Amino acid sequence: MIRPLAALIALLGTSACASITAGTTQSVEVNTPPKGGAECKLANEKGSWTVPKTPGSTTVTKAYGDLTVSCQHPDGSKGSSAVQSSTAGAAFGNILAGGIIGAAVDMGSGAAYVYPSSVSVAMTPPEQPVAPTPDPVALQPARLAKDDAERMLRDLADLKAKKLITEADYRERSQVILAKM
Repeated sequence: MIRPLAALIALLGTSACASITAGTTQSVEVNTPPKGGAECKLANEKGSWTVPKTPGSTTVTKAYGDLTVSCQHPDGSKGSSAVQSSTAGAAFGNILAGGIIGAAVDMGSGAAYVYPSSVSVAMTPPEQPVAPTPDPVALQPARLAKDDAERMLRDLADLKAKKLITEADYRERSQVILAKM
């Protein structure tokens, strides 16, 4: 009678173990709306994984902490997200069946936790480059009066004296001013 009872207790202690029923890894799908084709890196305290092209999936090791997802599209768009793990139902079975040791094992291995099976990462387009400021000398009218040309050359000489422009810039801009006379 004692042997069947011991076998029953052993069976109950392991039947609810999340390490056995759910495992320590899971598949996570990553999407990057509004466009696919991004490369995503996933990471938690147990490691890091890559989805080379969205939509796509990878197998991650489950953990108590958040799973962070960072994505970058070839066009420069970027996005990131973090998802929290939740406690898997099988982990509660350990406590009910009296398997405190099994619960501790499941928590340590990550088997007691589960992430959402799908993660959506919103992508932000890259910042647009600022257009260069046009050269004020180039915006001047085609012909300059003598007084205007002298004033511009004096202003240019002041900029050079204050070391705000290089000698090469001074010569180049002087030639443009003189050519417009």
